[in-house]
Amino acid sequence: MPTRRELPRTPINLPPITTRPVTVAPVEKAIRRDVEAAVSRQLGLKGALPADLKEIVQAASQAAASTSVELTVARAAEEAARDIGRRDVSVRFDEKIKVAADSLTHISESDRVDEVLKRRSQLLAKKRDSLVTAGFATEEAMQIVLADIAARAH
Repeated sequence: MPTRRELPRTPINLPPITTRPVTVAPVEKAIRRDVEAAVSRQLGLKGALPADLKEIVQAASQAAASTSVELTVARAAEEAARDIGRRDVSVRFDEKIKVAADSLTHISESDRVDEVLKRRSQLLAKKRDSLVTAGFATEEAMQIVLADIAARAH
């Protein structure tokens, strides 16, 4: 069975979402707390950070929080776009299944279906018999007929 062709995943390039920094207080607070702790630990400081260092941490935390929010929104938008694409594929697949089911219903309700199936069976039997007459063993002839049926199905 052939392997399924993998489609490359390419990110959706969204333009910048806003022209101003987005502030989400809980995100900013969590980032600031983590940055303050990391700076204190890395610089070996005890107690509160000096005011000028606190300002730098505050500015960096605001920028990081804004970036975090924008990335979160961009990822959510990309996922939503993928979901829409998946739904479109599902709808098209469902439509094809409906056409196939309707076709089978139409065929099975035909007055000629038994005649067609009987004639097809007779032709397959003749094909098998002619292969046996040509020198193939009955089992080999049947395998050739089945392979031919399978090849025509694709």
